[in-house]
Amino acid sequence: MKTLDRKAAEIFRALLALQTTKIDNSDGTYMPVYLELIGRIDNYNFFSLAHYGQQNGDAMRDPEMLFALHKETQQFIPYYYRNDYCGIEQNSVKWSEDGIFLNRRLQAEHTTFANQWLRNIAVQQGIL
Repeated sequence: MKTLDRKAAEIFRALLALQTTKIDNSDGTYMPVYLELIGRIDNYNFFSLAHYGQQNGDAMRDPEMLFALHKETQQFIPYYYRNDYCGIEQNSVKWSEDGIFLNRRLQAEHTTFANQWLRNIAVQQGIL
């Protein structure tokens, strides 16, 4: 599985270090970022990272990504992407009792996107 590159992982750790679910340092210029621990199994902690907009009073993910943090290696694995405005929902890795199921091409695309998105978030929110 592909993992975040060094810089993106550093940004993710900096977001986690803030110990808050909402990060909004841009005075409304950019969308706030929401970070939440959503679960734990075996050797992984799972996190949601998202921007939210609104449409007809409904919260819209723009986008949301899910990441698995491997507890031993401390590496972040992007594995899910959703953008409600575009009607896209992609799951590139699935953990189950039967093992881990991986779509390598899609998971590589999720990792490439996440590396750039985290850099954008760092600039927009003044992180690092």
